[in-house]
This record gives sequence, structure tokens and C-alpha cells, in this order.
Amino acid sequence: MNAGTLVVSVSDRSGADTCEGQKIARCCIGNICVDAPVEPDVKSGAYELSKALENPSLRFCVEAIRARALTAAKSAFACHPHESSKCVNKFAEYIALIYGGPVLLVGYSERVVNALSNITPEVYIYDPARISLKPVGFVDDNALPEILHKIGVVVIAPGAASSVDVKTLVELAKQAGKPVVAYGVSFVGLAKQLGILHFCPYGKK
Repeated sequence: MNAGTLVVSVSDRSGADTCEGQKIARCCIGNICVDAPVEPDVKSGAYELSKALENPSLRFCVEAIRARALTAAKSAFACHPHESSKCVNKFAEYIALIYGGPVLLVGYSERVVNALSNITPEVYIYDPARISLKPVGFVDDNALPEILHKIGVVVIAPGAASSVDVKTLVELAKQAGKPVVAYGVSFVGLAKQLGILHFCPYGKK
């Protein structure tokens, strides 16, 4: 496999490892592969890295692979679909036990929202690219500073990086003195680079 090429294989499977409307794709550069959420317009195929970096979803794939290569040089695969429900519930329990609430969820994933809402008092969502048919607490850019001071923890949902500048969001959270936890296998390496915590009990690393 060409180390200058990103090879993408898109699956129809979705779940806790994606934000709404996304799919899981196995993305590989050389012998390093990462399962990452991608937007529905991404197709399976081989992409030149220069072209891949122009697409937000594929850029995240490239960054996740490069970060993974720097940390352990091993692939990182999403958990089996039947484990994803256990995973999201375990994650919600972890957040509630360690941090309580309120929670700012970056990236809208309905399963993550539902799990957190069952355990924590308030959940706010920051994801300018997505809307929900359900009455959930979406936060706009104007309200973001106030919410960052109000919440107890920031959670980065799988797939957030295709619609949110995660690095900037992490910096804002740190300035506000708030802990940040990334959820999902695609953040295995990037979380370490960003200096934030990572939670993914069932992903294959």
C-alpha cells in the first residue's frame, strides 16, 4: 500500500462511534489503519493525501492515523456493533461518577446524548453543522463561553472533528479550567497529542 495514499473503506454501520448521519470508515495509510466516523458523502476508494486533506472527514482520518503512528504504530478499530451500547452506557456512568454535570457534548450523537441525559442533570450540545428534531440544548458560538464556565466537563463525541475545530475547543475548555474527555477509538492518538483524556473500553487497539 502506498504510504502517500489514504485508502478508505466505508461501512453502512453506525452507532455510538458516529455523530448523526455519519458512517464508520476503515482508513489506512501504509500498514496503519483507524476506524473513523465520516460524513455520508465520503466514498470508498484511494485518495491522494493532498486531496484527502481538503475534505474535513478525510483530514480527520489522516490526522488520526498519523497520531496513532506516533503513539504506538498500531491500528485502532471500532468495537463490534453489539458492544457499542454497552460502551456508551459505561462511558455515561464514568462521566457521572468522575465529573457529574452539567456536560458540554461536542458533536451531536443521539445515543451519547440519551445515555448522558439519563445520568447527568444537564447536557448541552455544540455542533454547528447538525440539528436535532428532539428538544435538546444546542449551544451557539455566542453562548459557548458562558456554557464553558457553567459545565463540569467537556466531552468530545466521535465524529465531532468533521464539523468542529476540536483543537480550538480544547484550548477554550482548558482556559476555562474544564476537563476534556474524548470518546471513541478514532481519538486514540489525537487525545494524547491534545493533552486530554480518552475513553474507549471496547475498541481494538
